[in-house]
Amino acid sequence: MSAPRWSFVVCSIDAGKFASLTASVGRSAGGDHEIVGIHDARSLAEGWTRGLARARADRIVFCHDDIEFFVPDLLGRLDRHLGRHDLVGLAGTRRCVGMDWSEAGIEHAAGAIVHDADGRPEFCFYGAGDADHAAGGLQAMDGVLLATHRDIARSVGFDADTFDGFHGYDADFTFRSHGAGWKLAAALDIPVVHRSRGRPDAARMRYHLRFAGKYADRIVNVRGPWVHVRVPIEVPGGIAAAFDPANLARLHRETRAEAARLEREASRPYAAPRNAPCPCGSGLKYKDCHGRAAGRT
Repeated sequence: MSAPRWSFVVCSIDAGKFASLTASVGRSAGGDHEIVGIHDARSLAEGWTRGLARARADRIVFCHDDIEFFVPDLLGRLDRHLGRHDLVGLAGTRRCVGMDWSEAGIEHAAGAIVHDADGRPEFCFYGAGDADHAAGGLQAMDGVLLATHRDIARSVGFDADTFDGFHGYDADFTFRSHGAGWKLAAALDIPVVHRSRGRPDAARMRYHLRFAGKYADRIVNVRGPWVHVRVPIEVPGGIAAAFDPANLARLHRETRAEAARLEREASRPYAAPRNAPCPCGSGLKYKDCHGRAAGRT
């Protein structure tokens, strides 16, 4: 039996979610693919390692089990992106400063996705790219979907010892891929609805600290302004308009202009009380963000 062209590696303990994903991939990818399900993963890194070993295709998609594709030619688009880039995701940053790719600020962010955890879908925009419907030059990406060549995935591997849970595995894998010289990009023409917003738990900080410790000599923990773009959207009726290149370009201009305004606001002398949120929108207290940079801590 000949090997398929693509393998989708999925960790899932929910039979319903796994069946829904399998159906969605079938509608969007057509034939010439396989689904490799890992249903007893101890961590995403451990599960994806086992899935990679079982995958028969030369091109691999690692993805969550709670997503749905809204694109008629998924494999064709992924093929085009892997013709120019080595590792393709949906969102990421051009400046990795920590485990969460958004920490560096909107200026460095790229990608777009629809989040729908409660029946109220929102189109979330982070940044646009160039004419090939992708934003390249990234250093770290989100793990909701990662597409690459099997040889690259095997050479980089997943650190299941350090990231032995369900946080940090994606930042670690993609940042090491960047460090190995592979080209990372966020695809902007692969509409995906993510049926979750993630649930922060007590373990999250532990993996933040592990990531920071592992890469202490390669990252600087300096955050930048963040601009939230969360637009209510009809699914599937509003997908095409939301992901239209003209709309993405408009949002890119607007978010960067707003980030520049927030930067100016936060850089004013005594822009906020020490313990108040920094006006730049980074999520940090002023004393830990622009206040620290200005020596007003």
